[in-house]
Amino acid sequence: MKRFSSRVTVTALAVALLAAPATAFGQEQVPTRDANVWDWRAHQPTEAQVVNKEEAAGVAPTPSQRDSAAATVDQLYRQLQGGSHS
Repeated sequence: MKRFSSRVTVTALAVALLAAPATAFGQEQVPTRDANVWDWRAHQPTEAQVVNKEEAAGVAPTPSQRDSAAATVDQLYRQLQGGSHS
């Protein structure tokens, strides 16, 4: 009788171990969110999209944004002209 109960215990344990991974197959395999993509659409706008929406809404860039953009353009111009590489 002891031998029978140990077989039942071992069988029950084996069935439980085999059934556990099977429950994972019933779950959705495709993630609903991956980094900045939800439902296969980017949810974080690009800088160009933000600028376009701000322009359409009549929102002007701040003075620091204008200065930063101007400094970037100046730096790129100097690099193209072979000047200072700062």
